[in-house]
Amino acid sequence: MGQKTFSIIVILAFMAFMLYSSCTSGDKKKTTKAEVSANLNDTFRVRQLTDIKFEATAERLKRGGYLANGILMCFTCHSPRNWDSPDAAPIEEKKGSGGTIVNKDSSSLIIAPNITPDKETGAGTWTDDMLARAIREGAGHDGRALNWRMPHFVFRNLSDEELAAVIVYLRSLAPVHNVVPPTKMSAEEKAGMEKSIAPITSPVLAVDQSDSIKRGMYLVRIGECVGCHTSHAAYNPGINGGGNDITRFGRRAFSANITADESGIPYGPQNFIFAIRTGKGGTLSPIMPWVAYRNMTDEDLRAMYAYLRTLPAAKHAVSSRLPFTHCAICGMDHGLGEKNKREMPAGVKIDPALYNNYTGTYFNEERQSTYIIFKEGNKLFGKQWETAPKIELIPQSASYFLAPGWPVPVSFIKDKDGHITQLMEATDYGVLHRKIK
Repeated sequence: MGQKTFSIIVILAFMAFMLYSSCTSGDKKKTTKAEVSANLNDTFRVRQLTDIKFEATAERLKRGGYLANGILMCFTCHSPRNWDSPDAAPIEEKKGSGGTIVNKDSSSLIIAPNITPDKETGAGTWTDDMLARAIREGAGHDGRALNWRMPHFVFRNLSDEELAAVIVYLRSLAPVHNVVPPTKMSAEEKAGMEKSIAPITSPVLAVDQSDSIKRGMYLVRIGECVGCHTSHAAYNPGINGGGNDITRFGRRAFSANITADESGIPYGPQNFIFAIRTGKGGTLSPIMPWVAYRNMTDEDLRAMYAYLRTLPAAKHAVSSRLPFTHCAICGMDHGLGEKNKREMPAGVKIDPALYNNYTGTYFNEERQSTYIIFKEGNKLFGKQWETAPKIELIPQSASYFLAPGWPVPVSFIKDKDGHITQLMEATDYGVLHRKIK
């Protein structure tokens, strides 16, 4: 995996930012303030473990089982699966025992560990905080950096109470004795993961479940939808616009467009529920974890659909079925590629002299991401890294610009003196980049 590809993956994953909160449980915790300390190898920073113990309640057991078997898709990786069935369902009597090879190549072996309470081969000797830190912060029970395919970058949005429920449920699994070889990463990928891991040192609040859009947003984020359904091509069809070429479990598929466009999912919530429940009649690749998502309630699936409809529509027809043809939008060969063409959206007239105030380099320290904005002739352009393709920014107002080829539009923010000092990605994530030069 090249550094640019890895960086894009990390950036897409990091678009799921923390929802700050407090834990409402009665858990006992002697360490009241989390400390951040250097790991023994001094290559990256992890949070010190505490002796927190989550109280096992019937409510937590039920909620944790719903999350682990549903939106968190735990057992699509951490269980052996029946690959002869269309859904590749996890084998129930071996649930949680790991061993699934998520990815294997010449330099790495990414394999899901045994997370059952077996004390010799599983997580039976791990503390609750070891599990908590691994799930949300990407640091293993022994302090090493976990691979990005364990989606801790999005699970960090999991609220404190939901995290407690999941761990209570995992503790309830039947112990399964199954020796799993350790994951191996290339030096490049390991270094990238160690640099990107960030401890959680503030509470993560629960989302208002009574608000359908907010609940849908929360579920879409912890379900890692954006990471799979947003293309990694140099010219991006748009957030959730599909076309991500995914190889996992020894299989290959292109992710679908899940935006509101006609080429996406315009077909209404009931058909969306049908697609998730049945894998579109068994035609969806098991790389898409519909075998887990189908366990979700109609209410939650409707909430996810409602939230997805609030994001920008991306025109991008894509399929995993042959024949693969060239796509003029993302530049890749995939199913239905011949149906696509790049179209430049219309803009409003702005005095080109004003663009001089927009030019510069904008930086987000947490994501380590950059936008370079510059003017050529009477037009405004941008790049997301020094050697990236340049993208023309199409003004919709004096501050809001469409950016065909980037995942989302952008807005420019002025200070009290009228100087542009920040760039914001125009989604509800609200990721700000500060102008540094």
